[in-house]
Amino acid sequence: MIPFHRVTNSSTDRRDRTVFSGATLAGALVLAFALVSAGESVMLGSLTQLDGTAGCVSESGTGGLCTGGVALNGAFSVAVSPGGKHVYVTSQDSKAVAAFSRHKATGALTQLAGTAGCVSEDGSGGLCTDGVALDIPQSVTISPDGKHVYVASFDSDAVAVLSRNKATGALTPLAGTGGVGTDGARSVAVSPDGKHVYVASSDSSAVAVFSRNKATGALTQLAGTAGCVSDTGTGGLCTDGVALDLAFSVTVSPDGKHVYVASIVSGAVAVFSRNKATGALTQLLGTAGCLSEDGTGGACTDGKALVGARSVAVSPDGRHVYVASGVSHAVAVFSRNKGTGALTQLAGTLGCVSEDGTGGDCTDGTALAGANFVTVSRDGRNVYVASSDCCSGAVAVFSRNKATGALAQLAGTLGCVSEDGTGGACTDGKALVGALSVTVSRDGKNVYVVSAFSDAVAVFTRD
Repeated sequence: MIPFHRVTNSSTDRRDRTVFSGATLAGALVLAFALVSAGESVMLGSLTQLDGTAGCVSESGTGGLCTGGVALNGAFSVAVSPGGKHVYVTSQDSKAVAAFSRHKATGALTQLAGTAGCVSEDGSGGLCTDGVALDIPQSVTISPDGKHVYVASFDSDAVAVLSRNKATGALTPLAGTGGVGTDGARSVAVSPDGKHVYVASSDSSAVAVFSRNKATGALTQLAGTAGCVSDTGTGGLCTDGVALDLAFSVTVSPDGKHVYVASIVSGAVAVFSRNKATGALTQLLGTAGCLSEDGTGGACTDGKALVGARSVAVSPDGRHVYVASGVSHAVAVFSRNKGTGALTQLAGTLGCVSEDGTGGDCTDGTALAGANFVTVSRDGRNVYVASSDCCSGAVAVFSRNKATGALAQLAGTLGCVSEDGTGGACTDGKALVGALSVTVSRDGKNVYVVSAFSDAVAVFTRD
């Protein structure tokens, strides 16, 4: 249930195959030169896939197009370490997290040697380190101090905790942390101060709250109802919340003051204030507590382009929030009140960009069908969206107006990279089938996209 989404109907398989995607812009420099020659301004943020096999790492090597890797079957999520030295990829079918060193100059990835190259639920026949709580791993995140890696695991109903060697990037499994409100764990986020961890869980329709031991990385759920907020209150075990039905993604604002949760069935983003001392969450009062596609019977502010909301991101300056919605095939755009955390959708067509313009309600975009995941570059200049329904997988590229938050898709084929070029609308890329997640390195030099059906991570340089 995230970007490009494929849900199995088996009663024994709770998974849904989502796709996040990365982008490639072969010939970007040539196109840029042409634009300059024509007297047009060139927008930054365009993507160029690395040449040859450096452009992707896949489970099979993709017929020689990619570097061969291990534990990448059903690749789902990707994260870059704070220092930029390492990259980590979760893989659903491998039940693993794969570890790579990153070449800072080129962005190319090299999987760590031997069993240091991955940690899996069962050790993968000796190929990986044996881990815990990695059954159908979804999102992966790294603590701000770079000491620990956390993985939300859907079938484990838990968060896996791994210590990280900052020098080598190798991971050591510590434990699995479950609790009230972690059934079907989908997404995990660490607060900027490193003191707390938040988990969005689809089966619990909840966000769970943990304190973090900075020295050991261990997690402890807050006591009583402070330990979770759920759509139903979970029989008195959690605080009762609104617009959390099938909670799928959670993020913390850069200032640490607020938490935002995207919920698929609610078609909404829920808004919470965060107690920096305790980590406890309080949903904003009244309709300020959520924005949904239909206003949720008056409980939320009425929004648009939020059907199947899957991913939420806050801009580094904290001024704007972006939501990728798989059923709306769109990215919705909001301004954020830094004091209260409340969100206001931009007026008119500036409030969203969708695959078909949504009957005039949104700006018309490309490569947004089945939008799965949204991220903002650290410099705040660009927004990238991974999508799975379009062209078997794509990444859409937008410039961001820092003052208003409005998005403008880059012109021509610079505006997207897809597996098949989308009939000439996008740059043609590789290892993007079922693109589920996209991230930008902190130095802004590279973009990485993981693709579930390509069993791969694609590597791009960023202009």
